Amino acid sequence: MTDATTGAREAATKKRQRVGGLMAPAGFSWALFEFGRNPYFMLIVTYVFPPYFAQYIVGDPVLGQATVSDATAWAGVIGAVTAPLLGSMMDKGGARKPLMAVFIGMLMVSGLALWFSMPGTFTPNPADPDNPIFHPPTAGWGVYGTMAFLVLGFVGYSYSEMMHNAMLRGSGRPDALSQISGAGIGLGQLSSALCLGGLAVIAVSLPALGDASTGYLLQRGAGPFVALWLLVFVIPFFIYVPDGAPPGGSWVTSARSVFSKDGKLNPLAAATGIVGYFKRLFREFPEAMKYLLACLIFKDGIIALLALGGVLSSGVLGWNLVENVLYGIWASVFAAIGGLWLAGVMDRAYGPRKAIMIQLGLLVVIMAIALGTTQQSILYGLIPASQIVHGAGVFDSLADVFYLSVIAIVAALAAANISTSRYMIVVLAPKDRVAEFYGLFAMSSTATVWLGPLLTGWATRTFNDQRIGFSPVLLLLAIGLGLMFLVKPSTGAVADQTPES
Repeated sequence: MTDATTGAREAATKKRQRVGGLMAPAGFSWALFEFGRNPYFMLIVTYVFPPYFAQYIVGDPVLGQATVSDATAWAGVIGAVTAPLLGSMMDKGGARKPLMAVFIGMLMVSGLALWFSMPGTFTPNPADPDNPIFHPPTAGWGVYGTMAFLVLGFVGYSYSEMMHNAMLRGSGRPDALSQISGAGIGLGQLSSALCLGGLAVIAVSLPALGDASTGYLLQRGAGPFVALWLLVFVIPFFIYVPDGAPPGGSWVTSARSVFSKDGKLNPLAAATGIVGYFKRLFREFPEAMKYLLACLIFKDGIIALLALGGVLSSGVLGWNLVENVLYGIWASVFAAIGGLWLAGVMDRAYGPRKAIMIQLGLLVVIMAIALGTTQQSILYGLIPASQIVHGAGVFDSLADVFYLSVIAIVAALAAANISTSRYMIVVLAPKDRVAEFYGLFAMSSTATVWLGPLLTGWATRTFNDQRIGFSPVLLLLAIGLGLMFLVKPSTGAVADQTPES
């Protein structure tokens, strides 16, 4: 036996030891990546920083929701233009981990920079005591500087998600990928709950850190904190998860193939070739492509739902920092249940196609109920809800309790949908083109990610109402559900369609 053969066998043995089920180093490290990255989304995109930005940087909750929507929309436009190119290069590109390190660096720079997003000030308004006069920040990044770093982080998050999803296939056995995918969602929500819980303890123990007397140190400090958290917990991903790059792959060669035609640099002809490529995919794999078309719409609704939910609740229900943080913990716990348990239960009981349709239908109905909640009433004014129902000091009105109950279901369903929709690709994709279809799936997450925030920002400004402004999210979920009906009922129903390693 030659040394080369012995070395190859030893390498194969080591790979089998790393890649197995969820508890193998590769599978657990792939899932742990979301434990490290998810707090950025929950603290910076959803629950802690956006309410602070809307109220104390922009100076108005309604205009603040529209401005956060604008930042998300700009990030989506950048992703829509660039992510398809990255996706088309990924299947022939070189090492993926160095590029992933760049995306993680974008998130860290964004988090660290938010420390310098300084608040404006309020002074009494003699003409209207209930509405003090807001003075924009005179130091720090201000509205547009902060938006620039938010966009940088949002784009980095989208790119890292795209690469992370594409590397799922190499993280474990085919029959374990659904469990690994769900565990990633669950661990991400668990880490968010832990981080939000720590912030809640600090906010209650040292309330001055979250108010004007200290310049809102707690809200601004969330950025550097998530940057450090990310740095620590993504290390196992870079050590244990197989890179998954094709043998002999090169990013330079891949870029030339994307931007060239007949051996010459010709981006316009290359773009025409990409159109032809998608036409061929629709002819060869119609069900998979119809599913990706549905993803293009409903995933945009899911992203907008998660990204703008914190601004909506704090503005409509008037929640303070402690309540926003506790709300984030509450939602994260139920989202963890959705990713770790509910997704798997629904996948096994109905198959991923039906599970996605049930999740989307329920999300539309339950979010419609949630949007009928104000500080004074629930169910669109049918039931008065301003009365105090307990003496805990937080979430003490009937409206607060009702909204939290509804959001628990929303969080579980949204997390389950993220896990199931990701697993659906493993079921649908041809065995020899799984990586390619994960790239297409990642592209579907970014190609129209600007649409939900753009529509939300437009509706919020047009109607000057946060609840009406949020309604386009329901429309996107409903359209995505309708498109899922175009996918054949047998799609995703047979377990042995799952590709082999």
